[in-house]
Amino acid sequence: MTTTAFFWGIISAISLPIGAWLGLWSRPSKKINSIFMAFGGGALLFALTIELFGHVPHHVESHGSTVIWVVFAAAILGGITFSGLNAILNNYGAFMRRLSSARHYLERIKYKRSKILLEKLGKIKVLNELSPELMADLLHELELKTYVDGEVICRQGDAAEEMFFILSGEVEIIRHVGNELNTLATLIKYDSFGELGVIQEGPRTADAIARGNVQVYSISRDDFKTLLKEDGTVRDKIMKMAAARLDELSMKTDVEVNEDWHKQTMEFLDKEQVAVTTEEIRSEGETRSHGNASLAIWLGIFIDAIPESLVIGLLVVSPGGVSLAFIVGVFLANMPEAMSSSVSMRDNGLSLGKIYLMWGSITLTTGLGAALGSVIFPPDPVGGLYYFMVGIEALAAGAMLTMIAETMLPEAFEMGGSVVGLSTLAGFLSALLVKVV
Repeated sequence: MTTTAFFWGIISAISLPIGAWLGLWSRPSKKINSIFMAFGGGALLFALTIELFGHVPHHVESHGSTVIWVVFAAAILGGITFSGLNAILNNYGAFMRRLSSARHYLERIKYKRSKILLEKLGKIKVLNELSPELMADLLHELELKTYVDGEVICRQGDAAEEMFFILSGEVEIIRHVGNELNTLATLIKYDSFGELGVIQEGPRTADAIARGNVQVYSISRDDFKTLLKEDGTVRDKIMKMAAARLDELSMKTDVEVNEDWHKQTMEFLDKEQVAVTTEEIRSEGETRSHGNASLAIWLGIFIDAIPESLVIGLLVVSPGGVSLAFIVGVFLANMPEAMSSSVSMRDNGLSLGKIYLMWGSITLTTGLGAALGSVIFPPDPVGGLYYFMVGIEALAAGAMLTMIAETMLPEAFEMGGSVVGLSTLAGFLSALLVKVV
C-alpha cells in the first residue's frame, strides 16, 4: 500500500516540473496558460465533488447525521487554514508565484499605504482644503522620496518639474544673490514647497536643502495642472499660503484633520479601483528577493500540495482503491499552475535551479505525503477513528476547494478573461469521461 500510494503521489505531482519546463521553454501566451489552468481547475473540481464530497451521503447513510457536521466543520476549517496560511506567506514574498496573487496583494498594500498617507497629508494646510474626491485621486499620484542631510532637493534656476510635501525632517530654503546666500525659511513637517515654480512654470527661485534625514512626497507638474483644472480654488489657496509663509513660520501649529473630510476621502478610496502595473509587481518582487522570499514561495506551493497528498493516501487504503479521476484531476491542475508560476518567478529574478528544485521537491513531498497517509490511516476505521478520517478527508477537500477559488481560477481569469468558463467546463467534463471509462 505504501509503495502504491507513493507511486500515485509522484504521478499526480510529476506534472509540476514538467509544467515548469514547458512554461520556461515555450513561454506560452497568457491566453494559452489561462485555458490550461481553467481546464485543470475544472478537472480538480470534478475530483473534489465526486471523489471527496460525493462520498458524504454514503457516510451519512451508514453512520448517521453526525458525519455531516464533522464534514462541514472540517471543510470550513480546511478553507480557513489554507486562506490564512496563504495570506501570511504572501506577506513574506510568496505572492510572487502567481500574477493574480501578486496583483491582489499589491492592491491591498497600496490601499493600506493610501490610508496611512491620508493621515499624514491631511495635516498639510493646502491639501486638507481639497474636496475628498480630489484628495483621493491625488493620493495615487504622489511619489515618496528620501533625502539625507545636506542633499539638494531642488536647485535655484532649475526648471520646476514638481512640488513637494514634507512628511519628516526640515528643509532649508536658500536664495543666491550674487555671492551671498540668504536663508529665506526653514520648513518643517507638513509644509509644502516648490509650488510657485510649478504654477508659474518658471525656474526655481531658491535652493531647497535637506537638514537631517528628510522624507517628502512629490507630485509632478503635469499631475498638479490636472488638479488645478478640476478645482480652480486650489491655485488661489496655494498663492495665499506661499505669500504668508514667512509670517507663519514663527507660530506653527499642527493642523487638525477634519474627521468628516477624512471619512469622505476614505469612502472615495474604497470605491476606486486600485491600479497595479506589471512594473510595480516586478519592483515589489525585487525588494522581496532577499531574505526568506524564496522559502515563502516554496511554502506557498507546499501548502497547495499537502491536501492532495493526504487524500491520495486515504484513497489508496479505502475499499474502492485509488481514483484515477482524482489523480488525473490533480495532474491536470498542477501542470498549468507550474507553467504560469515558473514564468512569474523567473521574471521576478529567481534562478532556473531554484525554480526546478522547488517543483521537484514538491513532487517528492507529495509522494511521501501520500505514502504517510496510507500508513497512518487504516483501510477499515471504526469508532472515533472513522470520524477522524472523514474529517481529514473533508479538511483536505475544503482546503483544495478554497485553493481553486482563491488562486487557480482568479489566476486563469487574470490571464484569459471569459475563456475561463468554457475551459473549466471542458476540464470538468474530461474528468467525468475518465471516471466513466
